[in-house]
Amino acid sequence: MLMKKERNISTTTQSDSSTKTEDIKYSYFHWGPFLFHTEITQEECDIIIEEGKKCRRKSNDYRAKLAGHLSEEYKLENAERIAGWLKNYFNAYATGYNKWRGEGSMKPNFTLTSLWINYMKANEFNPPHDHGSDLSFILYPDVPAELTQENKDFKGTMRGPGGVCWLYGEGNRQCISVVHRMPATKDLFIFPASLKHWVFPFKSNVERVSVSGNILFDQDSRMEYLGPIQKGDK
Repeated sequence: MLMKKERNISTTTQSDSSTKTEDIKYSYFHWGPFLFHTEITQEECDIIIEEGKKCRRKSNDYRAKLAGHLSEEYKLENAERIAGWLKNYFNAYATGYNKWRGEGSMKPNFTLTSLWINYMKANEFNPPHDHGSDLSFILYPDVPAELTQENKDFKGTMRGPGGVCWLYGEGNRQCISVVHRMPATKDLFIFPASLKHWVFPFKSNVERVSVSGNILFDQDSRMEYLGPIQKGDK
């Protein structure tokens, strides 16, 4: 079944002659996709920056495979150097997913199928899109302070310049269908590859570095990821 949380809430009713307070027991269900956030280490950020410099050349241009409106997106060649420590975060994702689902037993057996680095500049953006795999991730080894400040100064209802958004569902006003986040250096997000997401442009004369990739489960892991059939409330 879907995991739910039970809570108590106190309500107060008033009449002409008295005031009454009572506790109402309620529960709510986890709904939608599992969007995982954590932080990588500064050493891991440095590795990414170093590997990115080695790959920043025309022969590694990866834009033809991507949705982004960016001038520089490159395939990372030495994926093993990053995948070696990245797998620890996918192990954590598996643990978190199983707890979140309640009855999940997903195993972190996966293959890194693609890995690329993005150098995002002023007025560039990523339109709404998804990926063709099981899981995707975005990590940020370098977010300039100027961009962070531009985002803070933004006046509006969305996340603002440089923000990243994930969209699930039809956007019913009574539902939480969008998650907005302004990335910071060291941020790592892992999510289902089918989850729509996009990135807003910014105006600051800076360059933000991010790395994205896709994960494919082996068959056993994919079956565990789907989890048990829901049998109804307990």
